[in-house]
Amino acid sequence: MKKILVIVLILISVFNLSSAPSKKVNPEKLFKEAERYLYKGQYELARKSLSKYVKAEKDDADGWSMYAFANRKLKKYDAAEKYYKKALNLDPEHKQALEYQGELFVELGDIASAENNLSLLAELCPNSCEEYEMLEKYISGASVKSW
Repeated sequence: MKKILVIVLILISVFNLSSAPSKKVNPEKLFKEAERYLYKGQYELARKSLSKYVKAEKDDADGWSMYAFANRKLKKYDAAEKYYKKALNLDPEHKQALEYQGELFVELGDIASAENNLSLLAELCPNSCEEYEMLEKYISGASVKSW
């Protein structure tokens, strides 16, 4: 009788553990969710999703760049600067991170550093590219980017 009770208790505990909801992170879902928040201007929600995303995908320069962007839009400039550096350490030629970091420099009044990023983008985009053109406009004050 005790053996049957032990077996039943083991089966119940195994069943309960296997039916417990999984807390596993789905990075792809988090990234897409964050993109939706960014397009809507919901930067705090995007920042929260991206925080979870970069914990799961530590070597994704895109994730770090977007995380930095969300922080910059929330005026968390120290965090933004740190995360742009992380993105660029992972991929020194990451055009989006260079553009957005350049925009951060403009917002901080460091035009020389923003122009340095523009020069780096010019090297990466000999025939121009969207990132170069956007940063050039941002530096000149002709464009204020909302996303």
